[in-house]
Amino acid sequence: MLPISEIVDETVRQPGHQSVRLTIRQSARPLVRALRRSVPCLLVAGTLAACAAPLPAGVSGSGARYQPAYAADFLAQTSWTLVRWSRPGGGLRAVPKNDARDRPITLAFTHAGTDLRAGGFAGCNNYYTTYTVANGQLLFTANPVATRMACQPAERARLEQEYLAGLAQLRTTAVDNYENPGRLSLTLANGETLDFARADGAVPAQPLAPQ
Repeated sequence: MLPISEIVDETVRQPGHQSVRLTIRQSARPLVRALRRSVPCLLVAGTLAACAAPLPAGVSGSGARYQPAYAADFLAQTSWTLVRWSRPGGGLRAVPKNDARDRPITLAFTHAGTDLRAGGFAGCNNYYTTYTVANGQLLFTANPVATRMACQPAERARLEQEYLAGLAQLRTTAVDNYENPGRLSLTLANGETLDFARADGAVPAQPLAPQ
């Protein structure tokens, strides 16, 4: 048993990890402090402390939907066109078509490092927001912000408002292929579904399943 004069407590901390309290010889204290500075994890009492990277700034790991690996972002560098808006009962809502007389509603995702941005055209205005992907689900992390161009007719203005409000209240996300998606479906909190087709040419367009 160590003499009392030789026993000290040393707390080892790493950002984003639980602290470990050690009882050591006083003479070993400089070595433990050196390891704490140079080694991100320690072998303590036969158990390897967590070695995961600390959480990104401003992100809490307490949420069940948080996913630290940004490599799972299957939407990065993709762009989409809204091709169908379905109501809960199976009815369809008219959406702008991609032709010479109209401009479709679009959604694009840009991933650069830890900067994840989304945006597009909402029917009258351009819009911007931020996003993340957690457990295979798309999450917009801020309410969309849009430019303020006049929007006519009134039905188009209402469509844009409800589209932007819906993005802030997503329920589920589905794609046809997580490795290289060509179809994206967003189910909203009110039960409506937004179906998008890939617009960047990376995947040939596939027909939607009939309602």
